[in-house]
Amino acid sequence: MFSAILTVAALYVFSWAIWKIGRRFYRKSALDNIPGPSAKSLWQGVLPQVFNDNAWSFQKEMAEKYGGVVKLTGLLGDVQLYVFDPKAMHHIVVKDTNTYEELNLALFGRGILAVVGEQHRKQRKMLNPVFSIAHMRQMLPTFYSVGHKLRDAIAKKVEAGPIEVELVSWMTRTALELVGQSGFSVSFDPLTEDGIPHPYTVAAKQVVPLTFRFFVSRIYLLPLLINIGTPKLRRFFIDLVPWKDLRDLRDHVDILHKTAVEIIETKKAALAEGDKAAARQIGQGKDILSILLRANISASKELSEEELVGQISTLTFAAMDTTSSALSRT
Repeated sequence: MFSAILTVAALYVFSWAIWKIGRRFYRKSALDNIPGPSAKSLWQGVLPQVFNDNAWSFQKEMAEKYGGVVKLTGLLGDVQLYVFDPKAMHHIVVKDTNTYEELNLALFGRGILAVVGEQHRKQRKMLNPVFSIAHMRQMLPTFYSVGHKLRDAIAKKVEAGPIEVELVSWMTRTALELVGQSGFSVSFDPLTEDGIPHPYTVAAKQVVPLTFRFFVSRIYLLPLLINIGTPKLRRFFIDLVPWKDLRDLRDHVDILHKTAVEIIETKKAALAEGDKAAARQIGQGKDILSILLRANISASKELSEEELVGQISTLTFAAMDTTSSALSRT
């Protein structure tokens, strides 16, 4: 059965490649007049130069040479638009957005970064009170507590004298602990030198680097595959494919999902017990998830279980790299 699947897949890829090459040579693109770097190869274009762990010098060169809107040559001559002009990005991501990357849905579930239209508006409306100034002030004691843990851990490292400290890993751990406590009333990390990492934090740190190994497949295959069959069927085929990176990504996403479900079940049980049970938790019932669950109970249109689970990973990844990068640079 597996060999038959591979044969069909190979025929599909071959036919698609012939069609793409022919279409590129005989049909002009609306993006042809936009400047951009020339392709390094027919097969991958300039994608390997743009999407890799050490692409900063190439990105900087593009920005200086071509400005904020660049034409990229992709797989088999495919032409793509690469935008980092602030005003254009505001329209694409904030003002006029009506679509979201399929990758967000596959990795994080039906959270606010992966849903569209009315569903997105409903989630955004329910999350808005959580990010009010008044609620942010209530989070400050939690931020101070986590910050003091980090301070003590670094101070202990330099007790014997000056020493070089690798800050990025400490800041990533701190960011995850900040979102864990203030977001879900969960502690992921004791922030000590010998602390055992929580499986969730290990998975969260690995997911984004792993996705960069799929830069071709996520652009060209994911939009097609995400709509084929049911999630169970797609999972069946992923389990069949002997691709280590794909299986590692699958396992990390499983950990994120399993932990998110456990967090929500624990939180629901605490809310059902009343204020005393909520007060015993780390955030004393003032965390983002507690407020969201209370709002969901009284909402005319509740968020589904799937949508609630999706918010956990969405909030984690929205806070993790942004916070750790800003703190490290500061």
